[in-house]
Amino acid sequence: MERYGIAACAAVPLRAAADERSELRSQLLWGETFCVEEQAERWLRVRAEADGCEGWLNPRMALPVSEAQRRRMGALPRARCPLPLCYAACEATGQRAALPLGCTLYGYSAASGTFTLLDSTYRLTGAPFSPPPAGGRAAVVATAQQLLAAPYLWGGRTALGIDCSGLTQLACGMAGVALPRNAAQQAEQGEAVGAVEHAQPADLAFFANGEGRVVHVGIMLGQGEIIHASGSVRVDSVDQEGIRNRQLGSYTHRLKVVKRVLPRLAGGGG
Repeated sequence: MERYGIAACAAVPLRAAADERSELRSQLLWGETFCVEEQAERWLRVRAEADGCEGWLNPRMALPVSEAQRRRMGALPRARCPLPLCYAACEATGQRAALPLGCTLYGYSAASGTFTLLDSTYRLTGAPFSPPPAGGRAAVVATAQQLLAAPYLWGGRTALGIDCSGLTQLACGMAGVALPRNAAQQAEQGEAVGAVEHAQPADLAFFANGEGRVVHVGIMLGQGEIIHASGSVRVDSVDQEGIRNRQLGSYTHRLKVVKRVLPRLAGGGG
């Protein structure tokens, strides 16, 4: 058994137990790597290298990575898919691959639309894209807005289903800022802003349950608005009390703190 592996499907489920019916903890996007912690019959317990999230995955949705392959991968430039969903085909076999927003493309060429997954070369079936430069509060907001109306899915990280912390992790990740996987972990990052009116776009607002535990997170947009995943990815009003659902006309989440977790993303572009 190789020590490392790589996701070879659009979104590989990480489950709480070695059972397809088990809770979805998170997803590994195409090209994301993991460390194998344990092997069971038809299952692997793994730890995602990007954020440390642990869970069980079906090895048929991933590929083992040798030490030699790992070294070659480490030397390649990387890009992240900036579109909600696109497709590529393996040049050797013609097998199609779905590529979600934020997935990792090794050795990507914007000129040819090609990239690699271990020893295979893939080519985009649509027009090549130029990955946006990392950084900028505007980039965080723009990524989140691409996911508007995506359905809520506990543990999800794609336009076909995403949870609140998956949205913030993905949006910040596309701007070059790594965040932990869940809202409570994310709330430990950065510095408190204070009042909502002092928040800047791309600051993160965290919300607590009746016991004071952080259970929800969203991205501040400015002018009293927030984008978050609740039922779907949506824009609602926010003030010092919490999120006011525009459809219901009532508060749905109680504000705990606003954090500036992106200190190096000063202003709208840098």
